[in-house]
Amino acid sequence: MKHLVYILLLIFFVQACTNVKKVQVIQDALSVVDSSNLKKVPEIDSLAIVEEIVNHFNTDKIAFTTMNAKIKVDYESEKNADSYIANMSIQKDSTIYITVRGAMGVIGLKALIKRDSVTLFYPLQKKTDKRPLKALVDIVKIPFSYTTIEDLLIGNPIYMDNAKLVSFKKTEDRLQASLLGSLFKNLVVLDAAHTKIVQLKLDDVDIAQHRTCNISYNNHVKVDNVSFPLSREITIESKTKLIIHMEVKEYGFNEPLKYTFAIPRPGKRR
Repeated sequence: MKHLVYILLLIFFVQACTNVKKVQVIQDALSVVDSSNLKKVPEIDSLAIVEEIVNHFNTDKIAFTTMNAKIKVDYESEKNADSYIANMSIQKDSTIYITVRGAMGVIGLKALIKRDSVTLFYPLQKKTDKRPLKALVDIVKIPFSYTTIEDLLIGNPIYMDNAKLVSFKKTEDRLQASLLGSLFKNLVVLDAAHTKIVQLKLDDVDIAQHRTCNISYNNHVKVDNVSFPLSREITIESKTKLIIHMEVKEYGFNEPLKYTFAIPRPGKRR
């Protein structure tokens, strides 16, 4: 349970890297694509158009003050597989509350994320694990912030700031764009209408990492004219492989927080 919650919170930060490829090549994350079919953009006008389309998703995000959601989480690793229900409330730019329930609705863990810390509480064991956010950054060696975690949970793209568009490929039903940032090579796949991100793939530019993370987004709904993906599948491959499927069953924006809680102080009864 502890490992699952850290995956939900820090999935991109722990294992979101792979061997870097040549930046001129876009690899289709769903199937192998002949690199001879990939076109590096020679026209300045075409490059500008694609840049504008991609930048839209990095700047035009869901505007909200609060968010509540009930999420079904299924995961499968080489060792085991399980399912959980996670209730989540977010006070934007402030606090994230996550309660994870296992079989028979028993609460196995509560996670409280603030701008400077992450606290995990295990009700059955009455144990608390609190860490500064900076300590997690030092462990995984990738700079991230509370805002990055919030964007990840909402379904917004991450690590696209200041990334340079290198190449693109346009098909009848997809627009694939390859970006290069200071940390990651980012493959962004949009739908034919260029209104939804359907896939996001991050490769670490550090060739020593040997890790990759791929996310597919599906079942989009409109929230303030911005696409909100209700279904996400996350595949992480390193020395081992992990697959996580998240299905948003209920959600609401700009409503009173539903799933808040207080972490008991050590030595005190709940």
